[in-house]
Amino acid sequence: MDELISNLLRGSVSSVMYVVLLFTLTKSRFGQKTTILVAIFVFAINMTSTLWFYLYGDLTSLSRFTLLLFIVIGLAMKPLTRQSLMQWSFTFLTSINIAMMIIFLSFILGRLFPQPQYANTLLRLVLYLLVILLFQRFLQPMYQSIVDNWPIFSALVICIFLNLSYYFSVTTNIKDTLATNKWPLLLLVGLSIVAYGTVFYSMKKFLTMHALEIENMKIQKETGRLYEAALQMEKHANYDMLTGLPNRRFFFERLEHIVKHSQGSQTFAVLYIDLDGFKSINDTFGHQHGDKVLMEVGNRLSHCIRETDFVARLGGDEFAVITSDFEGQSKVEQFARRVHAVLQETIDIDTFPCSVNASIGVAIHPDAGSDSETLLRAADAAMYEVKRTGKGGIKISAVK
Repeated sequence: MDELISNLLRGSVSSVMYVVLLFTLTKSRFGQKTTILVAIFVFAINMTSTLWFYLYGDLTSLSRFTLLLFIVIGLAMKPLTRQSLMQWSFTFLTSINIAMMIIFLSFILGRLFPQPQYANTLLRLVLYLLVILLFQRFLQPMYQSIVDNWPIFSALVICIFLNLSYYFSVTTNIKDTLATNKWPLLLLVGLSIVAYGTVFYSMKKFLTMHALEIENMKIQKETGRLYEAALQMEKHANYDMLTGLPNRRFFFERLEHIVKHSQGSQTFAVLYIDLDGFKSINDTFGHQHGDKVLMEVGNRLSHCIRETDFVARLGGDEFAVITSDFEGQSKVEQFARRVHAVLQETIDIDTFPCSVNASIGVAIHPDAGSDSETLLRAADAAMYEVKRTGKGGIKISAVK
């Protein structure tokens, strides 16, 4: 009778705690009530089977039946989880492996106590609780990552299962087998624990490296955004948003740079361009139409200058060009007349033809001035001289 009670206790602990362990390792679709109901059902089956096998005195068949019961429970519980079939199979094998290791350890360690049958049951309960607590407190998130990457670790888990289940399948007396193979079993359990520890350690390293990689990608993405923002800020600071040409600020920086690095009598010229009749276009067609005219003027200036030249919009209807590498004043005058001719061509905006003229003042370095401010003032004065005498033409500033 005493042996029957100990077997019933041990069987109930094994069945109920196994269900709790299995639900701990999985993502249940339902709540705790389902876990309790399944545990009660398994408990009832286990009690019935324990009584049956005890009456026949076949504890070896009882251990095999318990293992088979675990398998049936696992298959029956699959619909209650959120895992795929392969993920569930991986979790199921892991739970079976843990259960077999707990059976081995509780039996071997229980024999060290005065009443081994009850010590076995108590140790089994404690080991199950420790494993469940360990997963709930520390290992659950990492274990879910392992399950998600089951193809990497499945072969190892299957090998552990085959080695542990060997002692249940080849024996005719489970008690004698467990007693006579104490050290091989302890070694096998130790190796299995080390194997699972290696899996968790590898996954921890992998997750750390993955987190670092994700962080690096975020940093690179953020750096890219900052770089794009810096480019946009630079563009807003140095370029005119309407025409896309360098703005007044950029023009003065470029002119200062050219003046500073000009050597001796090295010549370049500044063309100060003011559109004639642009105000009437705005008044007649509206500012939106006028903006399109300014954009077209910017395009024409960009296409009629050389790569070594520099064109900018100073503001409103005023533009400026810096040109260099020419021979004599006649070449500068020829270039200015070509620019003037290009700007006089009819501009078609939304099927409405319109025309603009331009007053262009030219200042040549170093004849008209040796610094940027003097040069620009000279070009501006020459441009206003054109406007004063009738608009629409070019004038080269006199030698200072």
